[in-house]
This record gives sequence, structure tokens and C-alpha cells, in this order.
Amino acid sequence: MTTSDFDPTLIKNYTEPKYLLHFQWGVSSTIYRYALVETIKPNEINSKTKQKQDEKDLTQKEIWEKKYK
Repeated sequence: MTTSDFDPTLIKNYTEPKYLLHFQWGVSSTIYRYALVETIKPNEINSKTKQKQDEKDLTQKEIWEKKYK
């Protein structure tokens, strides 16, 4: 059961960037932890694809495996 403590829509309540975020999706009891891994200047990322130059044509999973795993 999703609880309001881990509701992803609560992100709008933060006024400062967080280093760790914890969410539950749908009715799953699993909690997902997301960590801040980098900050990016707007001119260094494609606003439509959300990819940087060295990430072009990679999937989100491929980017994660290449850079953060």
C-alpha cells in the first residue's frame, strides 16, 4: 500500500534540492530511493530528450549503467 510519506507528488513541497528522495509507485509496498548524482547546466542537456551529448541515443538504463553503476 502506498503511503503519503512516500508520495512522489510531494516533491513540489521542497524548496531546496534534496540528496535523497524516497518514493512508492502505485500500490507497491516497495520504496525506491533516488539519489542526486549530478547537477547539469541547461545548455549542457537537451531539454526534450533529457540527454547530454555523451548520452545521445542511450536509454535511461544504459546511461545509468555507464555512469553510475
